Amino acid sequence: MEFSVTVLIAEDQSEIRNILKIALEEGGFGVVVAENGEEAIAVLEAKGIAVRALVTDINMGPGPTGWDVARHGREMNPDLPVVYVTGSDGHDWASLGVPNSVLIPKPFAPAQLLTAVSQLLNIRNTAGA
Repeated sequence: MEFSVTVLIAEDQSEIRNILKIALEEGGFGVVVAENGEEAIAVLEAKGIAVRALVTDINMGPGPTGWDVARHGREMNPDLPVVYVTGSDGHDWASLGVPNSVLIPKPFAPAQLLTAVSQLLNIRNTAGA
C-alpha cells in the first residue's frame, strides 16, 4: 500500500512512539520513526524519503532536541508541518518552537494528533494553491 503523505515521528519513549505510529497509520498516513534527535535529522536528510510532516517530542535525551529537529526540518522545507508532543517544556514553545506549529501536551488522545497533523497539512495545501 502506498501512502501519499509520510509523517516522521521523533519520540524516545517506545510506548508513546507506538501509539503515535498506530494513530497515524490508522489515519491513512505513512510513518517513519526515529528514536532520538540524531536519527530524526538523518531521516530528514535521507534521499528517497519525502517527509511531509513532523511529529516530535521535545526532550529526547542527549543530542538534538525536538526544537532542533523542527528547525532543521524547516531549513530543508520552510512549509514543513510540525506538531510537538511533550510532557514538559510547553512554556518554551513561543520562544523555541518554529512558527505555524502546534503543541500537544501529554497525555493526549490520538484524535488530537490526527486533527493537528491534518489541519497543518490542509493549511499548507490551501496556502500553496
